[in-house]
Amino acid sequence: MRRMVGVLSFLAGMLPGLVVGLTLGLPGNPTLAANDASSASGPASAIRAEIGRNLASHRAVYALSIARHDVRNYRQGVSGALSLEFLNSCEGYVLNQRFLLEVNTEDGGQVTDMTLGSFESRDGKRFQFRMREQVDGDDEEELVGEGRVAANGGKINFSQPDDNELLLPPGAMFPTEHTIRLIEAARAGVNTLQADVFDGSSVDGYAAIGGFIGRTRTAPAEGQPGVDGRADGPAKPLAGLRYWQVRLGYFNSAKKSDVPDYEIAFRLFENGVSDDIVFDYGDYAIRATLQHLEMLPKDGC
Repeated sequence: MRRMVGVLSFLAGMLPGLVVGLTLGLPGNPTLAANDASSASGPASAIRAEIGRNLASHRAVYALSIARHDVRNYRQGVSGALSLEFLNSCEGYVLNQRFLLEVNTEDGGQVTDMTLGSFESRDGKRFQFRMREQVDGDDEEELVGEGRVAANGGKINFSQPDDNELLLPPGAMFPTEHTIRLIEAARAGVNTLQADVFDGSSVDGYAAIGGFIGRTRTAPAEGQPGVDGRADGPAKPLAGLRYWQVRLGYFNSAKKSDVPDYEIAFRLFENGVSDDIVFDYGDYAIRATLQHLEMLPKDGC
């Protein structure tokens, strides 16, 4: 399940055939590589800065359930929750996430508990993170480190495991910057975005992400049935906001594969909040349904 949580900064599948199409460029659809956007408009473009300022501080809880299940798969059932807290502060972006998943099989159940905390500077150049994963109460992995990116690439230094480092290619970015680039592309009518993203959930590599962005939609006004079908549902704070259907394909940079490790589909709102999330692993898929959304006050800076 690794890197699933970091995608929601993303908050963040795409069909394998579509990913190949994105690599080649889809006829008739604008295509954008995230590093091209940086060189074209500069790292501190006014639009990108505005999007960053408007990312909403919030707490969200999502219920996890099985969305699709191949009968040949050993997984009998899935349940759990994903909780996150995103804070848009004067210095940068703080993200705390917990992913708790119970998978039932013929041989019994397995509980995965993963927490990830991170800080990303407002200019998107610095990143600090701590990730811990437990399986059935036993420590499976813990990652602690920090990284920097620049136009010519970047580097991640891990303090745990000791003396590990990871080099990032030119144009690489961190999760909140990727969310900002997605919203920037969506607002400009760009349908696809390719990006190399490190989110603190793996020591082995970064994610090469191919993204498809749907057309602009607007959530119903307050008092009308919202995107979740209820006027008083958990998505009520999102009333009247623009949003886009987004599909992302995640490729591990260390594997050099033409097939994504997994895919994610979700609704991305202009304030950075996501809902109706589906994690697609090929022979099964997990749905994350928004259960609670609390908007937090803006930092007074």
